Amino acid sequence: MTTQRVEAYAALPQAVDIDCCDACNLFWFDASESIRLTPQAVLGLFRTIGQAGMPRNTLAARFDCPRCHRALAYTHDLQRNTRFTYWRCTDGHGRLITFHQFLAEKNFIRTPSAEEIAKLRATVRQVACSQCGAPVDLATDSACPHCGAPIALIDPDGVAKALHELDQGQGGHAAPDATALRGALSDAQIEALFDHERMRDREGRHDLVAIGAAALGGLIERWFASR
Repeated sequence: MTTQRVEAYAALPQAVDIDCCDACNLFWFDASESIRLTPQAVLGLFRTIGQAGMPRNTLAARFDCPRCHRALAYTHDLQRNTRFTYWRCTDGHGRLITFHQFLAEKNFIRTPSAEEIAKLRATVRQVACSQCGAPVDLATDSACPHCGAPIALIDPDGVAKALHELDQGQGGHAAPDATALRGALSDAQIEALFDHERMRDREGRHDLVAIGAAALGGLIERWFASR
């Protein structure tokens, strides 16, 4: 894993080191770091996800805590109305979470509309499950037949809200118009998802969440640079 320094809330905001494995699409958070991340830190990790692309390694059946070396417990959790999973140390040393489940925890994922599903089926027959990587035949399935995860897209509303909260929390910056942000983010994702050349080149291997994260990650990068 590589280390990425980000900002987290404490008595005062402080820097924390997050461990990241691009090849496996995994983050390791010590203790309560995941829930203490500032909006800028969350968006920074979003950009990391967008740059990483699809996982290149198959996940192991068991993971051990890097601190105490005991087996991590597979855990189901709920954030507002969003269900997500991760592996946690039973002694409280931290949690291991996939990029996909991290995005779900931060409310950056939504299910496609009926119109989007119909357009995807007309554009590409098969996609990769964003959770486990198994193939999903869009002609017959709306969820992964292997792990049961539904087809998902990045939610521009969730990303726009995080950007809006970041600017509101920093004095001297005018908060961007949330509606305009959502429109720009949605357009970037839809353009990437329905790029016929891209779909043909990656037939059967494309992860809709990874494609959306890459498209929106580039837009967020330009947004940060312009501030």
